[in-house]
Amino acid sequence: MRVSPLSVLPVVLGAGLFVAYWFLPFVTQPELGPSTAAFVSADRDNNVLELETDGAQLILFGAAVTLIAGVWGLTNAQHSRAVAAVTAVGGVLVLEYFAVFFLSYRRDEGTYLAAMGVGFWIMLALGAVMVLQLALPRPQVPAEYRLSTLLANQESAIVVALVVLFVTIGLSNPRFLAERNLLDILQGNAYVAVAAIGMSMVIITGNIDISVGSLIGLLAIISGRLAVGDAPVVVAWTVPLTVGAGVGALIGWLVAYLKIPSIVVTLGMLSILKGVLIIWTSGQRVTGMPEAYYLAQWRPLGIPTPILFMVGLTLLAALWLRYSGLGRAFYALGGNAEAARLSGFSGTRLTMQVFILNGVFAGIAAVLYATQLNVIQPTPPTSLELFVITSAVVGGVSILGGKGTVIGAMLAAILLNTIRSGMIFVNVSPFWIQAVQGLLILVTVLIDLVRRNRQML
Repeated sequence: MRVSPLSVLPVVLGAGLFVAYWFLPFVTQPELGPSTAAFVSADRDNNVLELETDGAQLILFGAAVTLIAGVWGLTNAQHSRAVAAVTAVGGVLVLEYFAVFFLSYRRDEGTYLAAMGVGFWIMLALGAVMVLQLALPRPQVPAEYRLSTLLANQESAIVVALVVLFVTIGLSNPRFLAERNLLDILQGNAYVAVAAIGMSMVIITGNIDISVGSLIGLLAIISGRLAVGDAPVVVAWTVPLTVGAGVGALIGWLVAYLKIPSIVVTLGMLSILKGVLIIWTSGQRVTGMPEAYYLAQWRPLGIPTPILFMVGLTLLAALWLRYSGLGRAFYALGGNAEAARLSGFSGTRLTMQVFILNGVFAGIAAVLYATQLNVIQPTPPTSLELFVITSAVVGGVSILGGKGTVIGAMLAAILLNTIRSGMIFVNVSPFWIQAVQGLLILVTVLIDLVRRNRQML
């Protein structure tokens, strides 16, 4: 197979960014001599010139996105236009740091621009090339691989919204791009994204679970109490998954075999779980868990565990839904239950299975929630179930069933946390986030209805 230069370009750009960031001189400082971007942004002691480093992590993120997209493009040349678009997005992220840098340079009347090393200028040039390569001519591809088609889905719209938010808020307040805040955005709602995986499956089948917030709160308390009671840490992590599956099985049985609408069953379960939680805890927090218990505070390879769980489980679930027989059966059930029955699928069994899976993902989310802080609150976060459902629906999962992906749900969870964090940095009350959630749900549902009506014409 002949590989064109355009197919290799994203790989070269992504690899070049990594090399420039880690190894090439970024700046020559009076007391430290030539230093790389990684060295300068490590801490203030390495930054004698007090260069603006907020947003420097976007360079690494843009490099990673570009490199992954490049490898994806090498496996299938028909994705070249999508790879070009992803590469351009990575370039925008890279250039945002330099925009922040030059704005800071003007504001502080800095005199250090002449001290910037070859790595600085190479990364700036690579970021510009990453954006400009989108205009290069490419061979024609089938309609389903055209850029207009690929950008028409909900996931692409969320990615564009995320980039716009990062650029606009980051330029208005560079502290928004600080490493700590970027990590908080990604890991703060990671457990919500994990819970949204199960919720997406439930909604895809044409059902819904509004008790998931109370279930996560109860499972978190169970996990913490087991850890405080000297149970092995592994037991404290796995029991919530088992209990969550059991609660999901009960809900699924009531919905599948007694034919009670899922919204009615889960509304009742919400009240039951919340009542059990209040009575059992008596409003007392859970503290004193052993150090080994705090799974969400681990940082293997420097990456917070919640981010690894969020990305890993989302990718596995996306592949499973697309390629497994059971995953395709969920879509069939939600798209047309009668057609699915005539095709040999058991609606009752599928409903049971999807609610059990939802309970398992709620258990994983509960463990991540319980272990992220040293204290477990007696009640779950306010409107947690709304956040989970919003992540699924805004992520493109049709509220009518049969359509959607868990990748969109993950991106939507990140989007919601970005909006909430951004409101703080632009001095807007974070309480507006609930109004934004409601607006996003309404807009997404209206768009979904319009799409369905067009398909029926």
